[in-house]
Amino acid sequence: YSPADMTFLSEYTNTMNPVAKAINILRGKSNIQMGWLLPTITTLITKLKKTRVALRFCKPLVDALQDGLKIMSDPELVAAAILQPKFKTSWTSDEDVLKLDKKKTITTCSMV
Repeated sequence: YSPADMTFLSEYTNTMNPVAKAINILRGKSNIQMGWLLPTITTLITKLKKTRVALRFCKPLVDALQDGLKIMSDPELVAAAILQPKFKTSWTSDEDVLKLDKKKTITTCSMV
């Protein structure tokens, strides 16, 4: 292999490692609920942003992965993550996301 090939393979491995770990978490055989989805994806997006800075060949891959992971606006997923005792609101500091949960909770409580 050429040095460029080795560099690419190293970058690809470093980029896809967090993706593989996130997939393994989400396909766990026990104690995985819908509330794990957004915290896991948020952590993955953060890791991808950090690795993107040093990349030479795999920036388009990181961009495509990040574009595909934009599901933060679903109020039901936000509520599921916040109601998960392990995570609560620790997985996000985005006020807009937290407002989505508040609206969902109010709507759900008013239906009961």
